[in-house]
Amino acid sequence: MNNSSPIINTCEKYLLPGPDQVRFAAQGQTLSLVLGSCISTVFIGRNNNYILSANHIMIAREGHVGIIARKSARQQVDEILSTYHDEFHITDADIRCLHLVGAGKKVSDNTFHVHDQNIAETRIVLSEKNYVPLFDDTRSYYFATYSLGGDDISVFIEDKLGGSHLSYIINLEKFFSMDPHQLADLPASALKPCNKGFENFVELGAIVFITGERNRPNI
Repeated sequence: MNNSSPIINTCEKYLLPGPDQVRFAAQGQTLSLVLGSCISTVFIGRNNNYILSANHIMIAREGHVGIIARKSARQQVDEILSTYHDEFHITDADIRCLHLVGAGKKVSDNTFHVHDQNIAETRIVLSEKNYVPLFDDTRSYYFATYSLGGDDISVFIEDKLGGSHLSYIINLEKFFSMDPHQLADLPASALKPCNKGFENFVELGAIVFITGERNRPNI
């Protein structure tokens, strides 16, 4: 992997994708997301190291370039995948869609459907490209961080509207040994009570640490 590439600046420890922006992170870096009605697809790929990526999709559907949204979900996912392929020489077999997160509705206006459209369109794009989101925390306002260290990734996810949060660590070697298309009860959620997909990852040894059982929803 060429960390001298301008795509990854290893001098930056914390990365926050802005609207319509894609960011990539390597070992020792943390990607953060703050999402309202916007949505993000978080990917992870591996060659001799792990490379994390996240975007900030404002309006997922294709349309005319505007002041608010300049890149659709399809454009941003294509940008992530082409960068994995062309810059880091990572094949499709070594790329996972780690998380689909965001797309909340805080306003009471019944005519507001941007969050629903963002979820639907982004799921269509991922499905067409044959990617299964391994985790899905959508339909609320979220703050999330993803930190790469060795063969592990530390995830913190907080539901700002629901008032719940959880931190957990994924063993990436175990994670990549599993075929997402062969796993049941996906996508998983850390914040949905007694979520079968999340508990399966724990039982299979892919999730190796959770910060306090008292923070685990209704287990």
